[in-house]
Amino acid sequence: MFAARIEQLRRECRREELAILVWGPGDPGPRGDQERRRVWEKRLQIKETLQREFPNAEIALSEDIQLRQLTSDLDDLLSEELAHAASADCILVLDLSRGAHVEVDRFTMYPALAAKMWLLLPDRFVGTAGLISVVHEGLKVRGFSPQEFEACSVARELAVKIVLSVAMHKRLRRYS
Repeated sequence: MFAARIEQLRRECRREELAILVWGPGDPGPRGDQERRRVWEKRLQIKETLQREFPNAEIALSEDIQLRQLTSDLDDLLSEELAHAASADCILVLDLSRGAHVEVDRFTMYPALAAKMWLLLPDRFVGTAGLISVVHEGLKVRGFSPQEFEACSVARELAVKIVLSVAMHKRLRRYS
């Protein structure tokens, strides 16, 4: 009985209407170096995988033209991204670039945004001491190995697990 009910709950959660924001390295353009292109492509893989797995969700990057058009009347890019984050159910941050570090630093100052943020970091940065540990304190940080990054399990497994959990919490809060 548990197996059938939990499987039904999973199916319902995958159909949940969610707004998911994926932050991380930006498009380096055609002249960008290979490493920057590689991490940009991983971010796109996360977006594409989540869109396949959660067909009723809107998965967005802050750079997406449609999303930017919704906030183009705001004064600056920081305010635009603040509006994107405030509107999201979940924010996944592939924290592998200076821009992603800035987003984490700036937006975790708002407890409501920090509560919906998951940092995806290489294992070697998880649980380290110093200033980074202070910034990450209280955040949901998930590490990954170089092998997991290369095998795309960050997109196929880690991001999907996180969003499935977010969907489950959102769904069950409606019945509370």
